[in-house]
Amino acid sequence: MEQDSKLPFLDKIQEDAHVEEALQACGYHPWSFSKVRHQMEFKGDKRKKKNKKQEASMKRPMIVIPYVEKVSEAIVRIMKKHNVPVAMKPRKTLKDLLVHPKDKQDKEDITECVYKVPCANCDKTYVGETGRKLG
Repeated sequence: MEQDSKLPFLDKIQEDAHVEEALQACGYHPWSFSKVRHQMEFKGDKRKKKNKKQEASMKRPMIVIPYVEKVSEAIVRIMKKHNVPVAMKPRKTLKDLLVHPKDKQDKEDITECVYKVPCANCDKTYVGETGRKLG
Protein backbone atom coordinates (compact mmCIF):
# COMPACT_ATOMS: atom_id res chain seq x y z
CA MET A 1 0.00 0.00 0.00
CA GLU A 2 2.69 2.50 0.98
CA GLN A 3 4.62 1.74 -2.18
CA ASP A 4 1.63 2.70 -4.39
CA SER A 5 1.31 6.15 -2.77
CA LYS A 6 5.04 6.85 -3.36
CA LEU A 7 4.98 5.83 -7.04
CA PRO A 8 3.70 9.14 -8.50
CA PHE A 9 6.34 11.04 -6.52
CA LEU A 10 9.09 8.72 -7.76
CA ASP A 11 7.84 9.05 -11.33
CA LYS A 12 8.08 12.82 -11.09
CA ILE A 13 11.66 12.65 -9.78
CA GLN A 14 12.66 10.25 -12.56
CA GLU A 15 10.98 12.44 -15.19
CA ASP A 16 12.70 15.59 -13.86
CA ALA A 17 16.07 13.81 -13.94
CA HIS A 18 15.46 12.65 -17.53
CA VAL A 19 14.49 16.18 -18.67
CA GLU A 20 17.53 17.63 -16.89
CA GLU A 21 19.88 15.16 -18.64
CA ALA A 22 18.34 15.90 -22.03
CA LEU A 23 18.64 19.67 -21.55
CA GLN A 24 22.27 19.35 -20.37
CA ALA A 25 22.99 17.37 -23.55
CA CYS A 26 21.56 20.34 -25.48
CA GLY A 27 23.94 22.76 -23.75
CA TYR A 28 21.93 24.09 -20.78
CA HIS A 29 23.96 24.84 -17.62
CA PRO A 30 23.18 22.98 -14.37
CA TRP A 31 22.59 26.26 -12.46
CA SER A 32 19.66 27.09 -14.77
CA PHE A 33 17.67 24.13 -13.43
CA SER A 34 17.91 25.27 -9.81
CA LYS A 35 16.97 28.81 -10.89
CA VAL A 36 13.86 27.56 -12.69
CA ARG A 37 12.86 25.40 -9.69
CA HIS A 38 13.20 28.42 -7.41
CA GLN A 39 11.08 30.56 -9.78
CA MET A 40 8.37 27.89 -9.91
CA GLU A 41 8.19 27.72 -6.11
CA PHE A 42 8.05 31.52 -5.86
CA LYS A 43 5.35 31.66 -8.55
CA GLY A 44 3.18 29.30 -6.48
CA ASP A 45 3.53 31.59 -3.45
CA LYS A 46 2.55 34.59 -5.58
CA ARG A 47 -0.61 32.83 -6.78
CA LYS A 48 -1.65 32.10 -3.18
CA LYS A 49 -1.21 35.77 -2.22
CA LYS A 50 -3.11 36.90 -5.32
CA ASN A 51 -6.00 34.55 -4.52
CA LYS A 52 -6.23 35.90 -0.96
CA LYS A 53 -6.40 39.47 -2.30
CA GLN A 54 -9.12 38.48 -4.78
CA GLU A 55 -11.14 36.78 -2.03
CA ALA A 56 -10.88 39.89 0.16
CA SER A 57 -11.98 42.16 -2.69
CA MET A 58 -14.90 39.87 -3.53
CA LYS A 59 -16.24 40.18 0.03
CA ARG A 60 -16.51 43.96 -0.26
CA PRO A 61 -17.90 45.24 -3.56
CA MET A 62 -16.69 48.60 -4.81
CA ILE A 63 -19.01 51.55 -4.35
CA VAL A 64 -19.11 54.20 -7.08
CA ILE A 65 -20.32 57.64 -6.00
CA PRO A 66 -20.65 60.91 -7.91
CA TYR A 67 -17.95 63.45 -7.09
CA VAL A 68 -19.15 66.35 -4.98
CA GLU A 69 -16.41 68.62 -3.64
CA LYS A 70 -15.60 68.00 0.06
CA VAL A 71 -18.55 65.62 0.52
CA SER A 72 -17.08 62.79 -1.54
CA GLU A 73 -13.73 62.98 0.27
CA ALA A 74 -15.50 62.67 3.63
CA ILE A 75 -17.43 59.62 2.44
CA VAL A 76 -14.21 57.99 1.19
CA ARG A 77 -12.53 58.52 4.59
CA ILE A 78 -15.47 56.92 6.39
CA MET A 79 -15.58 53.96 4.00
CA LYS A 80 -11.81 53.39 4.32
CA LYS A 81 -12.27 52.86 8.06
CA HIS A 82 -14.60 49.98 7.22
CA ASN A 83 -12.37 48.60 4.40
CA VAL A 84 -14.96 49.40 1.72
CA PRO A 85 -13.40 50.40 -1.63
CA VAL A 86 -14.87 53.58 -3.12
CA ALA A 87 -14.47 55.09 -6.58
CA MET A 88 -15.63 58.55 -7.59
CA LYS A 89 -16.93 59.60 -10.98
CA PRO A 90 -17.77 63.06 -12.26
CA ARG A 91 -21.44 64.06 -12.32
CA LYS A 92 -21.17 65.71 -15.73
CA THR A 93 -18.67 64.55 -18.29
CA LEU A 94 -17.74 66.02 -21.65
CA LYS A 95 -19.46 63.06 -23.26
CA ASP A 96 -22.71 63.90 -21.46
CA LEU A 97 -22.47 67.51 -22.57
CA LEU A 98 -21.40 66.99 -26.18
CA VAL A 99 -22.71 63.67 -27.42
CA HIS A 100 -26.39 63.10 -28.12
CA PRO A 101 -26.83 59.57 -29.48
CA LYS A 102 -30.27 60.24 -30.98
CA ASP A 103 -31.10 63.05 -33.36
CA LYS A 104 -34.21 65.01 -32.49
CA GLN A 105 -37.23 64.02 -34.55
CA ASP A 106 -39.25 66.58 -36.47
CA LYS A 107 -42.80 67.00 -35.12
CA GLU A 108 -44.23 65.86 -38.44
CA ASP A 109 -42.35 62.53 -38.28
CA ILE A 110 -43.60 61.52 -34.79
CA THR A 111 -45.87 58.44 -34.86
CA GLU A 112 -48.32 56.99 -32.31
CA CYS A 113 -49.02 60.17 -30.42
CA VAL A 114 -51.79 62.23 -28.87
CA TYR A 115 -52.35 65.66 -30.38
CA LYS A 116 -54.41 68.74 -29.66
CA VAL A 117 -55.82 71.06 -32.33
CA PRO A 118 -57.43 74.39 -31.30
CA CYS A 119 -60.51 75.57 -33.21
CA ALA A 120 -59.92 78.64 -35.35
CA ASN A 121 -63.52 79.97 -34.80
CA CYS A 122 -64.09 79.32 -31.06
CA ASP A 123 -62.32 78.44 -27.77
CA LYS A 124 -62.80 74.68 -28.12
CA THR A 125 -60.02 72.21 -28.91
CA TYR A 126 -59.96 68.78 -30.50
CA VAL A 127 -57.81 66.08 -28.86
CA GLY A 128 -56.97 63.08 -31.01
CA GLU A 129 -54.70 60.04 -31.19
CA THR A 130 -52.95 58.62 -34.22
CA GLY A 131 -50.74 55.69 -35.12
CA ARG A 132 -49.60 57.36 -38.32
CA LYS A 133 -47.15 60.21 -38.78
CA LEU A 134 -48.43 63.42 -37.24
CA GLY A 135 -47.67 65.45 -40.38
